[in-house]
Formats: sequence, C-alpha cells, structure tokens
Amino acid sequence: MDERRDPQPGDESPRRPVAAAVTLPPVQQAWSRYATHTLACPACRDIDQRCEESGRLYRAWQAQADAAYRRLRAETA
Repeated sequence: MDERRDPQPGDESPRRPVAAAVTLPPVQQAWSRYATHTLACPACRDIDQRCEESGRLYRAWQAQADAAYRRLRAETA
C-alpha cells in the first residue's frame, strides 16, 4: 500500500527575514555579545583557562538584566 504523501508547498514567495531591521532590547544585546564571544573564544572553550573579557561581558549582561528588572518592577508597583 502506498502511504499518503503531504502536498507539495505552493509557489508562495518566501518570507523575508526581519532581523536585519529590528533592534534587540539592551538585555538581549548584552547576552548576544557575551554568547558570541564565549562561543568563539578559545580560552572560554577551555575549562582550564580563564577569560577576563567573558567575565566582563557576563557582568555587563547581569547589570543590564538587573536594571531592566528594577524598571519593570517600578512600573508595575
């Protein structure tokens, strides 16, 4: 027996990516800088090494996240 096959996609035009036109919030930008550095840095990927830049970026992300939380909390109080 032949199994039912899903229909082929139509000739619809593909969706265009929006990311190039969008600016991320500061918290997400800080996390992106930290994650991008950590994934590319050889010292960050080695458990026996320490990377000062990674620590600085992580603390910057934490500060951004804490500030955003305080602002949100003040707005809802």
